[in-house]
Amino acid sequence: MTATASRTRRPPAPGPAVPRSRALLPALGVGALAAGTFVLVHRALVDDAYITLAYARNLALHGTWGLLSDVESNTATSPLWVLLLAAVTAVVRRPVVALGVLHVLMAVGLTLSLTSAARRTGLPAWVGPAAAVAVGVNPLLLSSVGLESGFLVLLLSLLLLAAVRGAALPYGLAAGAVVLTRMDAAVVVAVLTLLTPAVLRRLHVAVPAALLVVVPWMTWSWFHLGSAVPDTVVIKTLQESWEQYDVRNGMQLYVEVYGLTAVLAFLPVVLGGLGWFVLAALGWTSRRSATAPPSGLRVWPWLAVGVAGVAHYLALSVLGVPPYHWYYAVLVALSTVVGVAALGALFPRVELRPVGLGASAAAVVLLVASAGVDLRAGLPWSIAPIQTNWAHPARYTEIARDVQAVLEQRGGPQHVTSPGEVGHLAYVCDCVVDYFADPARVQPMIDQVEAESSPLGRRLLEWNFTHRDADAAPVPVSGELFRYDRGTQPPAARGLPTWPITTTWDMVPSDIVLQPVGGA
Repeated sequence: MTATASRTRRPPAPGPAVPRSRALLPALGVGALAAGTFVLVHRALVDDAYITLAYARNLALHGTWGLLSDVESNTATSPLWVLLLAAVTAVVRRPVVALGVLHVLMAVGLTLSLTSAARRTGLPAWVGPAAAVAVGVNPLLLSSVGLESGFLVLLLSLLLLAAVRGAALPYGLAAGAVVLTRMDAAVVVAVLTLLTPAVLRRLHVAVPAALLVVVPWMTWSWFHLGSAVPDTVVIKTLQESWEQYDVRNGMQLYVEVYGLTAVLAFLPVVLGGLGWFVLAALGWTSRRSATAPPSGLRVWPWLAVGVAGVAHYLALSVLGVPPYHWYYAVLVALSTVVGVAALGALFPRVELRPVGLGASAAAVVLLVASAGVDLRAGLPWSIAPIQTNWAHPARYTEIARDVQAVLEQRGGPQHVTSPGEVGHLAYVCDCVVDYFADPARVQPMIDQVEAESSPLGRRLLEWNFTHRDADAAPVPVSGELFRYDRGTQPPAARGLPTWPITTTWDMVPSDIVLQPVGGA
């Protein structure tokens, strides 16, 4: 091939047209699988998922942007996900049902977007449903249902599709949606943008489109909620690592605690890395020889996605935030997509060539093993197989109802402080308050961050909180919930309402005690 021919070669056209009904069948099949997985997980949502559900319910049914129905707050990390969940909740009236509807629709959307991206880059159409299934049965991602992780993965697939098409306007809209869903995912947007020449050439279109999505919400939040960004940005800044573990080495911690389940959850990261090098090698070969198989293959978008996923993990590692399992969702999901794309490049016509037979077998074994781990956790789950909560969801439901009954009997302020985890308790009884529910309780954290910031950082923080009422009084409470390791309660706690639990993280027997305000 001459240099001139190389410069003038056009990108490959999309694959042959497929009847719409046939194209939808795999997506509907993945949707049916998603419906089954939601039945599996709906009683075992992690505590933070209930923060999102409470926000959505309160917005849909009470018009309140807050964790509690009668107190506005700004601790929803994913505003766009809350808005979407609230919109469906307003129709079906039950947040968990709304979550199930969206869980299925997101699986269908992920399948369709990845299928289209695959066909446009010379990969077989089965890459889309295969990747969606692999993402959908991963134990870590299933343990994150209710959080914004699944929605974020869908948006990233739409971002990939827009990058493949070189469509700057849809790319910008998807990029804005990604940032409004999870602000640290801006790293993914930045990396994918820098590695997509078609978007770089039209930043004058993509950037305004992204701002059109992000700026209206941030402006309203700045004036109405007192901060352009969620208060969780400050909360997470002050959170420390879990002893020697943070996001950087947190995968090791989960493997130590959950063994095979965690190994299977994180194995796609390794396989995705191998797939990345396979795609890079195939791309290099196809560029050097016009006749080298697979012909028409465009690997660059998939390589860029792999780099973006690793960049997100590295950015969180630099921040040193705690290793919450859903922080790994972007890395795990994008690695899975890259790994399946590599299989598609090796098997463009689903032919079992010797060079890729081992990779194909490994992928099938991983899928079957992941599904086996999912089913081993129970039918349906009583608790997610990967999580760090203190108590089973059913136990938190019991405690919340008991606390509500105690408050109704006592009269006075109908709120109590949380024992450290607030989501499930606040969702059930709408009475548990901490810094996630009460802006006044976040203010000392804001003051601390401002005091420890550089002059420039302090100025930015002061500007961000210009419209915040820094002198607001905390929500009055009539009691305080505390968690004690069994046998360590102070004498003053004896005889008070007490609920035994066994922490699901380290299996330490504990008690949650409802003490009077200021009790020892």
